[in-house]
Amino acid sequence: MANSWLPFLAILAYFGAVINAEKAVGYNVVSGEEFKKQVFENPESRLLRVVYFWKFDTIPGGPEGHIIKSFQKNYEDAGKYVISFKIKFMTVDCTKDPVKEYCDKPKVETLVFVFKDDYVLDEMPMDILYSLDSIVANVLHLALLMEVPTVHTAMELASLKLRAIETKKNVIFGKIMAIGTPKDRAFMEGVFAYSFMYQFAMTTSRMDNILGIEDVTEWEEEDDRVWYFDCANAKNMDCDRSIYHGPMTVQNFAIFIKTLTLPTVCDDSNFAEKLPKPLHEMLGLPVSYLITTEEDLEEHRQVYEKIAKVYKGNLVFAINTTKPGETSDLCPRPPPCVSIKPPGKHPMGLSKPFNLVNMDELVRDWLEDYYFDPAELLEDDDDHSFGPETPDQEKQDDAVALAVDQMKPLKLNLTDIPHLTDKTFAEHVKKNKISIVLFTVKWDPRSLAFLHPYHQAAKTLMKDFSLEKSPLARVECSDWPDVCDKNNVTRFPTIKVFEWKKFVRDYTGSLDTDSVVSFYKLFKLKTPVMLSDALDVEYFKLGQKPVDNLGDLVQSVTVAVIPEVMATEIEQYKLVAKELRGEYVLGLCTGHCAEDTQVTANAYLFVERFNDPHKEETHFKGDLFYPEIRAFIERASLPTVPELTPASLPKLLWYNTPFVILFRVPGDEASQNIEEMLVKLTEFENRVVMAWMDASPDSVGSRLLHGYNFKDTSPPNLVFLHHATSRVCNYPNIVDIAWDKNELFSQVIQWMIDLLQNEGSCNVLESGHHEPQVPSYDFLSRIKANRQRKDEQAEQARGRFGPQKTVEIPDEGDEVEGEAGEEKKPMEKYEDEMFGMEKDDDMKNQMQADKPTHTEL
Repeated sequence: MANSWLPFLAILAYFGAVINAEKAVGYNVVSGEEFKKQVFENPESRLLRVVYFWKFDTIPGGPEGHIIKSFQKNYEDAGKYVISFKIKFMTVDCTKDPVKEYCDKPKVETLVFVFKDDYVLDEMPMDILYSLDSIVANVLHLALLMEVPTVHTAMELASLKLRAIETKKNVIFGKIMAIGTPKDRAFMEGVFAYSFMYQFAMTTSRMDNILGIEDVTEWEEEDDRVWYFDCANAKNMDCDRSIYHGPMTVQNFAIFIKTLTLPTVCDDSNFAEKLPKPLHEMLGLPVSYLITTEEDLEEHRQVYEKIAKVYKGNLVFAINTTKPGETSDLCPRPPPCVSIKPPGKHPMGLSKPFNLVNMDELVRDWLEDYYFDPAELLEDDDDHSFGPETPDQEKQDDAVALAVDQMKPLKLNLTDIPHLTDKTFAEHVKKNKISIVLFTVKWDPRSLAFLHPYHQAAKTLMKDFSLEKSPLARVECSDWPDVCDKNNVTRFPTIKVFEWKKFVRDYTGSLDTDSVVSFYKLFKLKTPVMLSDALDVEYFKLGQKPVDNLGDLVQSVTVAVIPEVMATEIEQYKLVAKELRGEYVLGLCTGHCAEDTQVTANAYLFVERFNDPHKEETHFKGDLFYPEIRAFIERASLPTVPELTPASLPKLLWYNTPFVILFRVPGDEASQNIEEMLVKLTEFENRVVMAWMDASPDSVGSRLLHGYNFKDTSPPNLVFLHHATSRVCNYPNIVDIAWDKNELFSQVIQWMIDLLQNEGSCNVLESGHHEPQVPSYDFLSRIKANRQRKDEQAEQARGRFGPQKTVEIPDEGDEVEGEAGEEKKPMEKYEDEMFGMEKDDDMKNQMQADKPTHTEL
């Protein structure tokens, strides 16, 4: 009878485990007291502490719950992985033992806090911590903040190399295009392990070639690259350079750095005793062997060392000597003989004359073959099945499992979005009045990241307009390149707008659901909105015409009152309205409306802002011509003193003028007085952009203000920032005069005038350069460049190495002299031994032809 209860108890245990899993708080849960003790009372015991504040009673259902569960799993795996890096992950349960100063923060459940010593180093939003790789990479960036300088210009890189020459330290420089990717993680783990030995540096830009060399293909050929500069042995103040050609994974990048520690060329003198087995088997690394004679050793070494310096770190270069005409187990043909032997794989030998150009071609071909991934030739398919999930920790030790996992497509429900082809594209844009088409490629992370918001925008529009089919469509350019080529798509993702088959404009707004929805709704409106009388103008100014909820879509409207006789001005205004369609709403009052509202006999134009606490209207002064009208609308549509945000920054940078930024605290009277003064200054000074940022504790504005390294970084603080010169200055002790508004105005305007005339004391930003971290891909240019790559590299090799002295190798059929009594072997037999197989006639003929590259295949 007792045994009959066992199945029932097992079922209870199973469901109990499931319920507990749903309520699980997270990894390494600590009490509020323990959190304070570890972070504030004992801050030096570990390098960093990463803390997540849990605020859920139970994990919610649906997509939000899936995101939280995925984050929990990745957070735990990352916490276990980085223990060896002296980084500790913790979770505080705010539902049971809250730490009020953090648990009461708005949206704290969407943030991960990083503490160093006894202060908050950073607050990382959960949406950038989407995988094990992204969590580890972002945390390592914070842990190694001072170890990896970010380089933006050729001058900065040259300066870094000069310091490395002085300190006799070699440099590893990475061009890592996106933070938080597996490649970024691999680079940062290399930094952690080897920063004591090498000077690391990185950049996240591919826009400008900052290598300071003529060979720009080294910079543009791939997105992510790593260079090694041998500055410890530099001659004439110039560091020899090599490029890492392998995949950017933790395992392969570690092997690259390990290989760098070996001599440029290894020979018998590098080892105290004779090696018991070949070098490539001893080291477990690919080795290139040059077998030569004592007589030719120095001549051949000079050639070989030049190649070894160019490809240092990618493989080991070794040199051995033998007698003239003798063969070797390492290279089965008479000297000079070159054979590249990777552990456990077939070798590749040099069948052309021994010189720099042919050696360069051999090594490049071998690297392409060695790192070639057949999966790259397979077409992507949304229905790929990769079998059961492999734990992340195991994947890090299994290169195959890691590669397969990274190839897994993100499962998205995109059924509501029409997928257009070369046969359906023309028909789709022809039959729809307005067509918005997204052009993507599967390998671009920004394209993939935008698919979900784009799909949500399609669902929202279908619901709001009661549509059966989505007004948004998509073209996958890796499947239909001709469609993208005909539509002049060169960057991804790109959104193009068509009206009755005719292309109208590119979408340039933010890549999020709300922005796309607002753009479509605004684009559907007739432009300009024709206003019939003075009452119409008032409703339009209130955001209640032409639709009731206009104020939810835009922050301002523009009104032009133009008498009918001013036909040229009306046409100019209509042209601006057409160009700004979808972004701004422009109203036109002419004819009877102009007579009904006209205060003067002339035309006038103004922008009405809905949410500007300082000034609702701004009037245009000048002649009504296209450039002046457009510039006025784009600037006047912003608040008088706008908040500096990721959305407003690009618009403000467009004016190419310095910024005056008020770092304020909400509700602070001194901050309010200074902001009112800035509003007044906008009427007198148009050579700067006035803006404000929230500088509350732990805010982005507070961290930015502290980063300027002023003596006083407490808010309110008034800062002058000139991006072109990297000058950053603050008004000293502005709080002292904030209570006297007249003195405040006169003192600050004189301070601004002095700074605009390059007078006054300022700091200089360390970066000296300001640009987006991840620029767009130029897809078509990369395709064209890739087609020419092999020929260009061969030509560059000839130019780099100069005229070559060729060491002749016998042609096919010639016999080679050996030792007395030794059978003479024709060249065919040497090739058979070199490639480890017997060749039929077709194979022999094929091998005499130039071997095609993988790009040509």
